[in-house]
Amino acid sequence: MITKMNWEYKSQYEFYLVDTIPSTNTYLKENSDLYPDKTVLIALEQTAGRGRYDRVWKSDNDLIFSLLLKENGNYAITTPLAVCLGLAEFGFDTGIKWPNDIYMNDKKLAGILIEDVFNKKFVSSVIGIGINMKEKESFHSAGLNTKISKYKIINAIVEKFEELNKLDVHTLICLYKTKSIIIGRQVYYHDKVYTADDIDDLGYLVLKGEKDTIKVSGDEINIKESLLK
Repeated sequence: MITKMNWEYKSQYEFYLVDTIPSTNTYLKENSDLYPDKTVLIALEQTAGRGRYDRVWKSDNDLIFSLLLKENGNYAITTPLAVCLGLAEFGFDTGIKWPNDIYMNDKKLAGILIEDVFNKKFVSSVIGIGINMKEKESFHSAGLNTKISKYKIINAIVEKFEELNKLDVHTLICLYKTKSIIIGRQVYYHDKVYTADDIDDLGYLVLKGEKDTIKVSGDEINIKESLLK
């Protein structure tokens, strides 16, 4: 059962809680008309969560929530930034592996899945965020390993998210690049070696080669598999 929470922190968002659910993203996509703009759905357990490329992500007492936004925005930039800046409030030093994976100590800590809903025109965006609370050796993943309240962490991330969505895209990209762990790294793409040189104002990764410079989107390259050691 999904219940509305009496959120203990001051916020413009409405918070809901469910004990267990297949996917918070799928639920909000399918029921977006039942909830207002700026809804946050938190799950204690998620049994069929999805990552990029439809990879299944099962939770193990992790920090899992999705946001429902009914206005379009630069969420591919503001979401990973909000996670990094929100976690920084508690002393966690994290970075962004383009486009939106969150890393800590060279291991993946969190994943983000952004899905837009259209019905001839834009209806809503649903943003799923999953943060490991414990290390997962089988996946070589990092964990927060903290006793800090999950709700306190979620509130900090949502606060940063709200602040960031008020900024212009150029400012956001400049902030994003300060948290990037990709810039300067070598990337293998279409049988050639490039250097990740920049991220432009549209969020494209700029790859610089010996003879050419190209731009790629997150749909064109799997950066995790393409990075050279």
